[in-house]
Amino acid sequence: MSTLDAETPTVEKHIDEHVEYASKADELVVDTDVKGYTNANIIIDDATNRRLLRLINTRVLPCMLMCYFAQALDKGCLGTASIMGLQADTGMVGQDYALTNTLLWVGVIIGEIPANYLVKILPLGKFISISLIAWGIVVLIMSFMRSVPPIFALRVILGLFESVSGPVLLATSVMWYKRHEQPLVVSGFQTMIGFQGIITSLLGYGFYHVVDKPLKGWQYMILMISILSIILGIFIGWWMPDSPTKAKCFSEEDKLLLVERVRANDQGIKNVQWIPAQMTEAFTDPLIYMLFFAMVLNTLITGGLGAFSALLINKAFGFDALDSQLLSMPTGVISMVLLMSSAYVASKTHQTIWVILALVFPNVVGTIVLITVSPGPTTRGGLLFCFYIMQCFQAQSPLILTVSSRNIAGQTKRVIAYGATFIGWSGGNAIASQLFQSQWAPRYIPSLYAHLGIYAAFVVLMLCIRALLVHRNKVRDRAAAAAGVEVTHLHAFEDLTDGQNPDFRYTL
Repeated sequence: MSTLDAETPTVEKHIDEHVEYASKADELVVDTDVKGYTNANIIIDDATNRRLLRLINTRVLPCMLMCYFAQALDKGCLGTASIMGLQADTGMVGQDYALTNTLLWVGVIIGEIPANYLVKILPLGKFISISLIAWGIVVLIMSFMRSVPPIFALRVILGLFESVSGPVLLATSVMWYKRHEQPLVVSGFQTMIGFQGIITSLLGYGFYHVVDKPLKGWQYMILMISILSIILGIFIGWWMPDSPTKAKCFSEEDKLLLVERVRANDQGIKNVQWIPAQMTEAFTDPLIYMLFFAMVLNTLITGGLGAFSALLINKAFGFDALDSQLLSMPTGVISMVLLMSSAYVASKTHQTIWVILALVFPNVVGTIVLITVSPGPTTRGGLLFCFYIMQCFQAQSPLILTVSSRNIAGQTKRVIAYGATFIGWSGGNAIASQLFQSQWAPRYIPSLYAHLGIYAAFVVLMLCIRALLVHRNKVRDRAAAAAGVEVTHLHAFEDLTDGQNPDFRYTL
């Protein structure tokens, strides 16, 4: 149950952050979404907290999973189709296949800034539902295309609509979940990339056998995926609430409790007003630039390995097309396990950046093996195993996103920070495919050498990010100790930035 003392200040121990603070009834509320739904005197006990979390996980989390699953299916379907006759049937030559991946990310880059701004002002459940239905329709049209130019154009349009999903889901995780819960949530919906890999491999294996039909097997596969996306978009529009205070499925008391539950995040819920001072702070904060480059470096690896995984297994390691479809499935299982286990460790140890760095080393080892060991009947099993362990780098992406989501406050500043992070994510993915030049096929040795350099740069950058966050926390702790003040979380809904809020502490 929740306890309320409206007359006297109480001192409460926050359930999960283990921070004692004085709760007072008088506070300034700037967040437009939470006005009338705050009370700093409320104490949420463990049983109530678990009940509220069940409500969130029933109404919100399934929609986040469905959305990211649909996005991963729509975005990744051409990877499976690439060994089902797509390239020959559409007349792709040279870098055409790589360009289909690059152009998708060009569309995402173009869409990121407007998408992040719209996240600030539009109801999130309806926004993501409409976007999902729209990109499902684009994929449906693409399933009937048999030439390269319209596929190129549709991939750009697909990227524009899919640019919405990342910012919406990250904003949703901040709105509904405590900071220590966010790594598991973000990694949870990103496991859908692995699940998508399993499903598309099975679909590819099944539709590979479709012959003598009006459409090719890969076209039927893409058509089925598009219809599923449209259905999921309709369901999400019906089931997913836009915010804790706009959720018609919850009682007024629960709405208040859901808001108070995330008070200690010191990140607010939603404020539609644009604050120029926060924009200035965002453009002068080195952390945002560092997170941008961290996402670029991460996706330079994962984007290339993801887009070319089927081709590597098929052409570089020497497995036939059907076996390659089945052998691609373990990459999905492995990535799902890695995503959740690394997020669990990060949540329990509160050392997200050290976990991120630990995930670099399996990739370095695997890359060196792929460079130095020639493929053959006796070595291809070992090469495949090394490729499997190189999925570790994929587990870093959601953790980097949570370093951003948990360490940036202020609604306007977050729009810019998330926009920069997702542009870095999209830009790295766009460039990644171009590191795999057709003349380097089938083993792409120069691409793998480039990856080794990227790993080194990534390690240095993440160490610098951690040093910056540690320094900022030390400065704040010394200032608080000198002034004799305690963390109160009374600024939680004033729409202050992490730089403005004296209560804010950076997570590592």
